[in-house]
Amino acid sequence: MKAIKLASVFAVTAVAVAVSSATFAAEPVFKGTAGLEYASYEDNSGKSDKATSRGEVNIIGDTGVVYFDLDMEGSTTTSDGGFDLDEIYIKQGAVQFGDFDGTILDSVAYSAGVEQDEDTPKNDFGDDLGIRYMVNDELTVALEITEGTNVGSLAVAYETEFSGMTLGVSAGYKMSDDNLNDQLLTVGVKAPLGMATLSSFVRVGSIADADIMNTGVGIDLPVSEQLTLAAQYYVKGGESAVGVDEVDQGIFEATAYYAVGDVKYYASYVDFELDNSDYSVVGAKVSF
Repeated sequence: MKAIKLASVFAVTAVAVAVSSATFAAEPVFKGTAGLEYASYEDNSGKSDKATSRGEVNIIGDTGVVYFDLDMEGSTTTSDGGFDLDEIYIKQGAVQFGDFDGTILDSVAYSAGVEQDEDTPKNDFGDDLGIRYMVNDELTVALEITEGTNVGSLAVAYETEFSGMTLGVSAGYKMSDDNLNDQLLTVGVKAPLGMATLSSFVRVGSIADADIMNTGVGIDLPVSEQLTLAAQYYVKGGESAVGVDEVDQGIFEATAYYAVGDVKYYASYVDFELDNSDYSVVGAKVSF
């Protein structure tokens, strides 16, 4: 456990040193979205229909040694928003270390391109600090840790392509002082299906000794240059706690996108098996 503490301290310290001493070789890249949307909620949900603005700007920089992604988000209806350093890490040959946007375990949990993407059924260890080693283009191994803790996990992810399909496998083991059985195995597949692309994954294992059996299947269909359809269905199975089965955990979403010039219009419906949680969203956005 002390080794894990030292590894996390080393990673964070190295990030700070590299950022303070690095000379930027390229201008940062600005990208993001801006637009408006309107959300309508199911009766008796306890939520009111609302119109909101949407806006996000990503400032992405890559010096060849340091990579960072600074997000700025805002909304007219909530106090959420502000600056968020989504990820920042060091690159030294095949080694990367620092703060990443999630764990490598989720890299093979393939999803469709739906708008809201209510993906909580993917639940993982929550580890986003890490030291990663790219063995080759297909295989990555990592020591990961949840920020603010001293308990790490070992993870591996493998992804390959053959006959137009993409196959991914990831596995992780959480090291704990509490003798908990924390381990996850994920298998994901992306495959062409005529004009469409099918995405799917299965995740099994346990978190805090509670069984995990989560699945997802999605499809993306480009009907024309302007019209794209996407659908996704997640199921969070297994147990909510040891010996307590999950109930009402399915989430379905269907989205239609229609592009006119630079503007992309969308309509999305999200259906929860949990009562009084369904909602729909319509909006328009421009990416830059």
